[in-house]
Amino acid sequence: MSFCTAINCMDGRVQLPVIRYLQARFGVSFVDTITEPGPNRILADRADVRTVQAILDRLAISVQKHASVGIAVVGHHDCAGN
Repeated sequence: MSFCTAINCMDGRVQLPVIRYLQARFGVSFVDTITEPGPNRILADRADVRTVQAILDRLAISVQKHASVGIAVVGHHDCAGN
């Protein structure tokens, strides 16, 4: 089994396209998803320390337990979280 990780917006419109793209991009069978509204802004601003740490904690599980081969931070047009 091979995994990569998407730190993605919670918006349902972007889930499947992102999963399909990352499966092809990294040549993996599975995509672990970490979702937040507007995760790119959360990580860039670093103002919400608790949420940033929660994302990093979940990312560590994907990397350590699933041996994730790639990580994508995903943003999209018209994000309600941004």
